[in-house]
Amino acid sequence: MSLHSPPSTAVPDLRERRRLELTRSIAITAVELFERNGFQATTIDDIAAAAGISRTTFFRHCATKEAAVLVDDAGLEAELLTAASNVSPQHPLRDLETAWEHMTVLFDEDHEGHNRFLRVRRLMRQHSALLAAGLERDARLTAHLVETLTEKPGLPVLDAHAVGESFALGMRLALDEWVRAVDDAPDNPPSLTEIYARVRGALRNAMTAGTP
Repeated sequence: MSLHSPPSTAVPDLRERRRLELTRSIAITAVELFERNGFQATTIDDIAAAAGISRTTFFRHCATKEAAVLVDDAGLEAELLTAASNVSPQHPLRDLETAWEHMTVLFDEDHEGHNRFLRVRRLMRQHSALLAAGLERDARLTAHLVETLTEKPGLPVLDAHAVGESFALGMRLALDEWVRAVDDAPDNPPSLTEIYARVRGALRNAMTAGTP
């Protein structure tokens, strides 16, 4: 996905499609078991058995039971890193935000992934180990963004950290606010795209509040 164009329409080969299908199947199975039996009570063997795979196959796709539901089967991290490598040095944060805004539109159109993500975020609020794993994953993504911004557009290290951390904050706030808003209005839930626009506005207001 470029910053201002639709995402790539390249079709994955058969092996990759099967890998993605199995990854999604494991994720869906894990979410259902966590919701029904509790996160702590559910083991990797439970997930593997329910998904109809061996323990060895599970570990080929997921390092931990937390990772089983924190999968990026839509490839958003790769898209964000590509976007980071293509930002303009003059407006890197704006360009990253524009790229993520395009991705939120695709997210809102993916009803199956949309529903699973919502359920996972709710589980993260209930279980500290899963929340910690999610925050660790977010920190790794931010570090990769900073590294990319430093290498490709050639931003100074401090600028790259400021852009990467600011972008990650907005993305995380948008996801958390989206879950809260959906829970508050389940019959008329807002889109992630709408929420992200609100969050960007709120962050800009916060940054300018009190300035002359």
